[in-house]
Amino acid sequence: MKYSDRTIAYYEKMKNTGGFDENLPNVGTGIVGSPLCGDVMKLQLFFGNDDVIIDAKYKVFGCVSAIASMELATTLLRGRTIDEAREIKNEDVAQSLELSEIKRHCSVLAKESIDAAIEDYVSKKDKVNKVITITNRAVDKIEELLAERGSIGLLISIECGAGCSSIIDYTLSYVTEVDSNMITIEVSGIKFFYAPEIELMIRGLNIDVVGDNSAYGFIVTNKYHRPCQNCSCKCGMV
Repeated sequence: MKYSDRTIAYYEKMKNTGGFDENLPNVGTGIVGSPLCGDVMKLQLFFGNDDVIIDAKYKVFGCVSAIASMELATTLLRGRTIDEAREIKNEDVAQSLELSEIKRHCSVLAKESIDAAIEDYVSKKDKVNKVITITNRAVDKIEELLAERGSIGLLISIECGAGCSSIIDYTLSYVTEVDSNMITIEVSGIKFFYAPEIELMIRGLNIDVVGDNSAYGFIVTNKYHRPCQNCSCKCGMV
């Protein structure tokens, strides 16, 4: 099988092999192909704020054309939004690598892996959004406060004490600039930012507001907090 010079060039450099933690909420994973057919591709996309792909890694079990196709695809994906990534076609990969007709299926698998990784990320994001709820009155108040302060959203942070009887405190603070190290989600039109390591702790949050314009405050609760199995202090927190 003769490969084009461009295919060989992408195959030989292989700068984007590797992977990310699949459990991270901002990582989308797509696995396509079949060992019986000879090609299996695993693509992982690492998303930053505003659903922009900031990094892409892959692993391939297959031929030179399969590896070159994924190397090219990951190069094209960086810096693209979800919609822009979806616009990449298998023909773009096949033509760029000058793939022969018998090897064009490698470009098809590359495209399928892109779509699968994106769908995995979107599914994760939807799950997070569904378990963070905000009352309508809280939404109205937050929108008002963000507009007054020229903020783009709220940062969720937590503070835990030590031991069984510790209390988990949730803090909401204003965000004026995007931090690429933070995860961004949007719930009821409000953007929330949080550190990746607390993703499990914020699932189940409900945000409400009490009081009126003269005196008000936010109440943040978590429906998944429950007494631990051997808890004797009845603190109500895991």
